[in-house]
Amino acid sequence: MKKIFGAVMAGSLALLLSACNSSEAQDKLTAEKLMAKSNEATETSLKSVHAHINFDDYAVTVYNGDIENPEKAGVVYDLQVDAYLDPEKVKHTATVAPRGIKKYEENLYNISGKNIVKKADDAEWQQVGTIEEQYGSFVNAVYPTLDLSKFEPFKDDFILEPIEYGYALKLTLDRNGFKEFKKVFPDAGPVNDGFRIVDKMELVITFNKSTSYVTSFKMSSDVRHFADGNSYRSRQKMNATYSYFNDIKDFAIPKEVQEIASK
Repeated sequence: MKKIFGAVMAGSLALLLSACNSSEAQDKLTAEKLMAKSNEATETSLKSVHAHINFDDYAVTVYNGDIENPEKAGVVYDLQVDAYLDPEKVKHTATVAPRGIKKYEENLYNISGKNIVKKADDAEWQQVGTIEEQYGSFVNAVYPTLDLSKFEPFKDDFILEPIEYGYALKLTLDRNGFKEFKKVFPDAGPVNDGFRIVDKMELVITFNKSTSYVTSFKMSSDVRHFADGNSYRSRQKMNATYSYFNDIKDFAIPKEVQEIASK
């Protein structure tokens, strides 16, 4: 009788453990689930946010192997953004530093779906194109919050790690992965086509554990193309941080900006 009872208990315990393991497997957090949860939280509860965006886009071209006379180009964007998301009302100050040219500052407001900007030295406000047209596809993807839909194609490639106060999604791409990445971000890597070598392509997205909001996005890449005896190298770094969730200070829209937006 004791043996029968023991066998029954052992069987019950095994079934219980199996059920627990099955439940844990179903509840296990994945990159896809975390991204979906963050999207839902952003859409339903995030009303305002402050973003600090820094993007360094650097390129070097060597023609016909002349390494003594490389052609260097690029730009650094540094933006401080305050945004209300629904209805959308955004302002930012930007420092734009093209390599080899004096840096300048500009102020921008987005209201009624229009971007209206004034450089520090200009006397008048003027309507301009989209954020992507102004600053490129990378800045557009992180402005004013990170567009997680851009990373859907890589949801199975992210590595999920717990960090203090939240989670991090990490992604490292090889040559083939970079090819797919460039379809989403046309500005990634050298502008010129050619045989590609990816020396570095790393991304990190962090999330707050309690709110599921994205708190930062970092990207670092070093990519080379070779074509027709020339080499093209691109080094790009993005660092975007998000804070003051639902706690930014309200701001007034200048009268001139309101007039342009109403037209």
